[in-house]
Amino acid sequence: MKEFDYSSVPHYKTYNFIKAVFKPIIKWVYHIKYKGLENVPDEGTKYIVAINHTCALDPVFVAAPKNVPPLHFMAKVELFKNPIAAWFMTRMYAFPVKRGKGDTSAIDYGEKIINEGHVMAICPEGKRIKDKDGVPQKAKAGVAIIAKATNASVLPVAICCKGKIKAGKHVTVSYGKLLSPEELGLDKEECSRRDIANAAGMIMDKITELWEAEVK
Repeated sequence: MKEFDYSSVPHYKTYNFIKAVFKPIIKWVYHIKYKGLENVPDEGTKYIVAINHTCALDPVFVAAPKNVPPLHFMAKVELFKNPIAAWFMTRMYAFPVKRGKGDTSAIDYGEKIINEGHVMAICPEGKRIKDKDGVPQKAKAGVAIIAKATNASVLPVAICCKGKIKAGKHVTVSYGKLLSPEELGLDKEECSRRDIANAAGMIMDKITELWEAEVK
């Protein structure tokens, strides 16, 4: 597998082309409906998009609308072992993270993305939820750590579907209201582990609220 270059944030002209091609296909196959798009911040806002992880297409679902900027999203390193998949994913601004390896490269790169004015997307749960009827699960600390380090707000987004997402199912993507560092309790000079955990939990709670509003 070719090593990912974490030293700079790339720009690919192919991104908009791929997005334009796949958007109508995705909307048709999954009967997607979008809610809360008015909550997507204006250009120049420093923020992270936090998404519940239901299937491999989550970032594509969320990034498809016209007013959503390119999303640089974390994906498990195993997905980059296939060179064709790696080419496609990197041009959709995915970057690899080694889960549970103590490697901070992806976290540092996430901070670089935000500090350079781009938008990062992350699934706080840290892995795809394959069962539990798609109910959002507990968040890991990563989203709050990056938000604290960059003083970024967080946009909670819920991908909502009754049961597993598959072709022919109805999927709703719901964008919540932006959570500021102050609301998350991350505006302190120093944050404890408890502060970080509470912030991550609050983000996931907002995602769950959006999900329950559509599925329950």
